[in-house]
Amino acid sequence: MNHLLVGRVLSLGLLMIVVVLALSTCGGDEKKAKARPLPEDPKALGPGTYRSEEFKPSLSFRVGKGWSSSPLEASDSLFIKRGETMDLGFTKPQEVYKPTKDEALQIVDAPKDLVGWFQHHPHLQTDKPEPVTVGGVKGEQFDVVVADLPEDYESVCGSDCVGIVRLSTGSQAILTAGYKLRLIVLEDVQGETVTLGFGGPASTFDEFAPEAQKVLDTVKWRDS
Repeated sequence: MNHLLVGRVLSLGLLMIVVVLALSTCGGDEKKAKARPLPEDPKALGPGTYRSEEFKPSLSFRVGKGWSSSPLEASDSLFIKRGETMDLGFTKPQEVYKPTKDEALQIVDAPKDLVGWFQHHPHLQTDKPEPVTVGGVKGEQFDVVVADLPEDYESVCGSDCVGIVRLSTGSQAILTAGYKLRLIVLEDVQGETVTLGFGGPASTFDEFAPEAQKVLDTVKWRDS
């Protein structure tokens, strides 16, 4: 009987060691999974979870291999890249470029109905919006390309592109002819309207889209 008791005690002791090791491993994994801030300078991003520092509403997302950071994260914009021509970004539109032929460079306040604004933009071609949810927030998604532009057309970014949003950094969110953008508009992220999406050359868009969608599927909105 004593030998059996000793055997049970040893078994329980081994079980406790296994449990402790398992908990230690889980703790290490959680530490590794902790969201990191994006680099301030353009550089390759290691696979993992990243969080916004300047952009509000705050968010986090996870990337795999092949992504890199873009500079100048701001309160109204955050972008990352894949390769040289593929972009994924988040913006909080405050000002847009008025889409008229004679006032291509005129800046106005962003409309409340941003989906309708894109749908009726004379220089953009969009498909029908579809319902979508990102990070638990409902919105609408649609693809956008540049429409046929007038011969004498001129915008803030030239004659072959359309200026869309002016950002607080002084730069612009634009769409160039030959490129395709998949845009999502969320009208109530902690009371703010946020646009997010990804784009690149139309010829390689379908190849890039699944990788970008993987990132958007991991978005989590955080309390500011």
